[in-house]
Amino acid sequence: MKKAKRILLTLLCAVLTASLLAGCGAGQSKKVKSPADFEGASIALQTDTTASDSIDEMIANGLKPKNVYRYEKVTACFDDLLLGRADAVYVDSVVSAYYTMGNDQYDRIWMNDEPEPMGICLRKESAGLAAAVEAAVDTLYYNGTMKAIATKHFGEDLSANLREVTEVPVIPPISDADLVAAGLLTVGAEVGYPPMEYTTEDGLTYVGFDIDVGKAIADLLGLRHTVVNTSWDGIFAGLEKKQYDCIISAVSITPARQEKYILTEPYVANALCIVVKK
Repeated sequence: MKKAKRILLTLLCAVLTASLLAGCGAGQSKKVKSPADFEGASIALQTDTTASDSIDEMIANGLKPKNVYRYEKVTACFDDLLLGRADAVYVDSVVSAYYTMGNDQYDRIWMNDEPEPMGICLRKESAGLAAAVEAAVDTLYYNGTMKAIATKHFGEDLSANLREVTEVPVIPPISDADLVAAGLLTVGAEVGYPPMEYTTEDGLTYVGFDIDVGKAIADLLGLRHTVVNTSWDGIFAGLEKKQYDCIISAVSITPARQEKYILTEPYVANALCIVVKK
């Protein structure tokens, strides 16, 4: 009887150990240096993003990763990476800057050499407000504010070479009829996408590159600024329902979006990249 118990306990320990190793990915990691190494690897990424579209295209063309972990919040991708569940995070370079700048846990080891422009998104019927926002962004370039905001959050000027503004921009006037709420620039954003938009450690204050850009635009338009925190999968629907005036939330400029919405000229450059554990 005692021998049987020992055997049973040994088997249970073996099963638990195997489960723990599988859960943390121990002994299963694959070294990833570029998308060519995604074959047989476990990749974490955020849903409904360029990274998600990119890996889906690779899979359609024959790629066979071991796992593709998809999360609504990009922060979960980096949790997986630290735990060893994922071999790499496939993500925007603007996000990688937040996790790798001054951090010895992560390493950005590959970046696409074709930057993807991002713009501010408005409804088609908001042409007047869009013109004012466009001129406000030009002003931020002209007076150096955009460079300062970019360097603060990315450690480098990812807004460089996107606009050449040589004269003081003229911002056209807007009326309360152009706004969801009088005297207020209401911005839709997915707060949880650092360093673009996220919360302070106490969870009470929204901070980030897009938050600072939105505030600076509102100041130039003579408006107060507020952010409506919205999940990414519903952010464009919220714009259509007039829950906010615009989206300032790392919106990639694509032909499909330009058909449905007004997208400003780019205000920041982004590229797909790969982040691994050091």
